[in-house]
Amino acid sequence: MTKELFALLCAAFVVLVALLVWLGIRGRRRRQRDITAPQGWIDAAPSLVVDALYVATTRAGDPYDRIFAHGLGFRGRTRMAIDAGGVQLLADRRELRIPATGIRSVERATWTIDRVVEPGGIIVIAHELGADVDTYVRVIGDDAPAFEALRALQHRAPERGTTTTTAGEGLTP
Repeated sequence: MTKELFALLCAAFVVLVALLVWLGIRGRRRRQRDITAPQGWIDAAPSLVVDALYVATTRAGDPYDRIFAHGLGFRGRTRMAIDAGGVQLLADRRELRIPATGIRSVERATWTIDRVVEPGGIIVIAHELGADVDTYVRVIGDDAPAFEALRALQHRAPERGTTTTTAGEGLTP
């Protein structure tokens, strides 16, 4: 095999891999068309602000089906601000507001896609973005005040059929 033929085969392989990645991303976007863009931040006086890690947003009850739509696909540092009307965070450089009226439940989890922590170390906010989704957040430091504030928001939301996540052990009953 000549150097030119080897280089041509390598280039063809790279093009094939790039094409497969593009097709995969396109297919995932098509499957996530029902996910609406999250609300942006509003000017609200937060009752609590904590540093956290945005872990993921997945379809409700399926901690392996990560949502990539609207910039929600990747982990990152965030500041979570909780106010009387909802919770706000910056997810992957994307401003995200979850209104209290859309929160179905707030629970604790041990794992989700590509992240495992101590029992109950992740807070799961089940809410709606056109479809039912779960947003996973890991508070840096003591998460008890944030968890309680989020649970208080959940109890303010109008009662509707609640669903629970299946993510990890340590879920709050």
